[in-house]
Amino acid sequence: MDFLERDLERRLTPRNCLPEARTVIVCAYPYPSVPAGPDPGWRTRLTGRIAAYARGHDYHDVLSERLRSLCEDLHRAGAGRTRVHVDFGPLAEKDLARRAGIGWYGHNTNVLTKRHGSFVVLGCILTDLDLAPDPPFTEEHCGTCRSCIPACPTNALDSGPTIDASRCISYLTIELRGPIPMSLRPLIGNWVFGCDDCQTVCPWNAQSNAIPPFLRPSLVDLLSNSENAFQAAYAATAVARAKRRGLARNAAVALGNSGNAEAVDPLARALREDRDPIVRGHAAWALGRIGGREATKVLVGTPTVSEAPPVAAEIRAATVTARRGGPSPGPRL
Repeated sequence: MDFLERDLERRLTPRNCLPEARTVIVCAYPYPSVPAGPDPGWRTRLTGRIAAYARGHDYHDVLSERLRSLCEDLHRAGAGRTRVHVDFGPLAEKDLARRAGIGWYGHNTNVLTKRHGSFVVLGCILTDLDLAPDPPFTEEHCGTCRSCIPACPTNALDSGPTIDASRCISYLTIELRGPIPMSLRPLIGNWVFGCDDCQTVCPWNAQSNAIPPFLRPSLVDLLSNSENAFQAAYAATAVARAKRRGLARNAAVALGNSGNAEAVDPLARALREDRDPIVRGHAAWALGRIGGREATKVLVGTPTVSEAPPVAAEIRAATVTARRGGPSPGPRL
C-alpha cells in the first residue's frame, strides 16, 4: 500500500481532484451485513467466505450512479462543476466523512456511524457550489470496547486505532498481487475476498440472519474457474478487483486450511494444469498443508525442473511438510 504514502498530499487536498472545488459532499451508503458467527461446516463443504460489501453489483457503479443523480440536482441549484469520487483516485474519504459529520474512527479503523455501524461504503461529490458545512463528528463512541482488535485473525489491528495493512486479510486477498506470505496463509482461514471479522464483533453493527450463497462460494469452483467463467460470475461485482488469479490463489490457500483430503484432487489439477505460477505455487503449499499419502504422492510426482523458481521452491517446501504428515488444520474458523 505504498501508493497511499506517495499520494498523501494529493489525498489531503480535494482541489487536486477538482481545482474549482468549494465543497465536498460525503455520503455513506449502507450494505447488508453477514452473521457474526463462524461457519463451522466450511471444511466439510469446502466453501469460502466473501466480505459482505462485495455482494450484488459493484458498489463503485451503484453508488456512482446515485451520486451522479445528486449532481444533476446540484447543477439545477447553480453548480457549474461537479465530480463524483467512489473509492478511486487520491482522496481521503474517511477523514472527509468525519469532518462532514458522518461518524467516527472505530478501533477497526473504519468509519462507524450510529445507524449502520461500519457496514457502509463512502462516496464523495466535489463541487464548485459554496454550501454551508455540517459540523464535524467530534465524539468517539467506542469507549472501552476493543472487541475488534483480538478478533483480527492476523493481528493487524492495534489500539491506535491503526492497522498494519500488510497483515490485513482484505489486503492479502484483494490488493496483494504476488504470493501471500507463508506465515499468514494459515491465519486466513477460508476468506477468499476481503474479511468482515473486525466488523462482525462490533456492537454498533446490526447483522442480518441471511447467508446469501454468493458469500459462501465453492472453493473448488473458484480454483478451477477459467477466465471466462470468472468473468461471467464476478465481472459486475467488486470481486472482479481480485482478478481470476487472485481468487484462485486465495481458494487454494483456503483448501489447504480445510485439512480436507477431498481437496487433494482439485489442488493436484491446479498444480499440474493452471497456467498461472502464483496459483500453482499456492496449490503446492495447500497440498503440503493437507499432508497425507495422496498429497505427498502428487508433490513428489510433480517435476520442478521446468517450473519457475518460486513455484519449484513452493513444491519442495510443501513436499517436506507433506511427508511429515502436514500441520494441524489450524484454528476452527
